[in-house]
Amino acid sequence: MSNSMIFNLPSIADAIRNMGYKSQEFINDKFSGVESATNGRGFVVCPLVADEQPVMDDSTEATQLRFRTCWIGMDNLEESQADNLCNWFNLNQSFTKMYRQATESSYDIWLEADLYVLDGMSVAAFQNRVEAFIKSYEYAMKCLERCSYIDKNAIIDRHNKAIEILDGLGEDKKEAITLYRINSYLGFAGSQNNFGDQFEIGKLLPKDDLVAVYWYTRASERGEPTAYYSLATILLESSRDNIDGLILAAQYAILASEQLPEGKNRISATETREALRSIIGPENYEIAETHARNFRPIYKEKWTLGDSPGPDVTVVPGTGALN
Repeated sequence: MSNSMIFNLPSIADAIRNMGYKSQEFINDKFSGVESATNGRGFVVCPLVADEQPVMDDSTEATQLRFRTCWIGMDNLEESQADNLCNWFNLNQSFTKMYRQATESSYDIWLEADLYVLDGMSVAAFQNRVEAFIKSYEYAMKCLERCSYIDKNAIIDRHNKAIEILDGLGEDKKEAITLYRINSYLGFAGSQNNFGDQFEIGKLLPKDDLVAVYWYTRASERGEPTAYYSLATILLESSRDNIDGLILAAQYAILASEQLPEGKNRISATETREALRSIIGPENYEIAETHARNFRPIYKEKWTLGDSPGPDVTVVPGTGALN
């Protein structure tokens, strides 16, 4: 038997139809594949051969074939959550790999499996491999369904509504607290920062700097520049006799002054940074600069508050649709 095999789209489509699913082949300028659906959700199997080249005709000969499918625009499932899902899936699957791939505005989740032709392969064996990949895909789909998707439109609506209430007259301000609380526990950095503000201000909620720092820290972990500034100011006020606290304050002031957009908050953050530079001295400020340079958010929130958050905030969320 030959150590290579002729791969083509009809053979993959036939294997999928033998599983009881409809299938349709397609070829465009960039790639080819077979469209199908399972459990009411569409998917595409894209076969690739050497050097990631797509199978573009009915007579592609190769010793290796890579099956690939993906979910596009997974912005409503946290990247950290997706990574945990991929790790868990890969631990339980031997021949199929799931991984997250970042894109310019979001990320995709890919599913891949390699097929090696060492001593030839019968049609039945090939179809069994295709079936195994489709079943791995079905398993992956069930895993995704167990994850908690986040309705980002609803989060933005709640966040902006809370700001409207706090800026308005004669409204029940406690409703804004409720909206911030919901969003904070869902992990939206902008609301976490503003929720922390309410504990630091102490009018609508009991004044509690410790709880304020907690929520500022959660927002900072998600890469919110306004939270860097919030942490810098509260640490400056509470750490007058604590050099380690002042170094931390300087670290966050540096991050805020570099990452906030042009405007009053950035000006204030820069002033705070320079004040801290004078207070802690050159040697300690250099330590703060090193900490700021090495700081990496645990999860990078796609949207930040900007300099003037409010009803004009616009967000285009990912669809989370299955490709």
